[in-house]
Amino acid sequence: MMTSKKLFLKVAATDGERTRKALLEHNLLDTNHKILSQDSSLFIPLIHEVKKESIDSMLGPINYETGEMEFAPISEGPKNLIEALADHLSPTELDLVPRAYDLIGDIAILEIPEELSRHSETIGRAFHSLHKNFSTVLAKKGAISGTTRVREYQHLAGDKKTDTIHIEYGCRIAVNLSKAYFSPRLLEEHNRIAQLTKDNEFVVDMFCGVGPFPIHIAKQRKAHVVAIDINPAAIALLKKSIGLNRLVGTIEPIVGDVKSFTKRDIADRVIMNHPSGAFDFVSDACRILKPQGVLHYYDFHGGNNPENAIADKLTQLVKDAGHSVVNVNFVRRVRDSAPYEYQMVVDAIIA
Repeated sequence: MMTSKKLFLKVAATDGERTRKALLEHNLLDTNHKILSQDSSLFIPLIHEVKKESIDSMLGPINYETGEMEFAPISEGPKNLIEALADHLSPTELDLVPRAYDLIGDIAILEIPEELSRHSETIGRAFHSLHKNFSTVLAKKGAISGTTRVREYQHLAGDKKTDTIHIEYGCRIAVNLSKAYFSPRLLEEHNRIAQLTKDNEFVVDMFCGVGPFPIHIAKQRKAHVVAIDINPAAIALLKKSIGLNRLVGTIEPIVGDVKSFTKRDIADRVIMNHPSGAFDFVSDACRILKPQGVLHYYDFHGGNNPENAIADKLTQLVKDAGHSVVNVNFVRRVRDSAPYEYQMVVDAIIA
């Protein structure tokens, strides 16, 4: 029988069932390979690498080890999507099959090229046969649009649903893809901002969506987060998430346009994660921030040096708003958004 080298989590056999259930709930358990028992320990195969902080949050105080070793498959069959589709698509079409996917809760999302659109359901069923632990397979359909920033999806396989509970660093986030935008690709950014936040801070998230930034912050810090979004469905999902988590901080959800939030000089920190439109609201962010407050500004940018370009753009926007950038603390590329274009973030102190 062919084996495959996989990442594993090693725990005592007595902790095995609890660990298996936790990994399954967090969509980390590789259900296509057999768990290995050896010397009163279990070696549990993982879908992908998991950070230590996530394991500690998920399992609590237990002894574990991580590593890589060979695992036997549970059953023989296609090892990947290309093999599963070999009898259904031409060699040219197989070259276009997506190699990656987004996983939100128990929903997998594929991005199928237009050239393969007539094979979408075949691809979805084949994908689901390889990943039976995912309840639903969807395909992106069109771009994100409208003031509520939602997109359409095509159902390909599994349960016909768009709602799920997504888990990040122990935070349970209620999501409904047909009603409000959410990206799992900002996982590390959600955690990074929460780590930067200090106890007793007053934070304003100007475009909170379903609330991943507020939930991460209030889960880790005794801070107060005002979470604003123009989409009532997004705020309803955030309120559901508040009830799903044990929070040490507080969250104040508000439905509305951020321009109608007229308070001044109250926030220690403002989050502007609306990369396609945040530039129109920099003056509002400056109004809301206390002097020497921190602004987390997100935008799309390309070019040879997007780091300098985005920092210069924010500096000019803040100047146009009658304020100044005291210091740029941090700039990075958050994710690829298009060929030669990135979603960027700038952390800056504003006066």
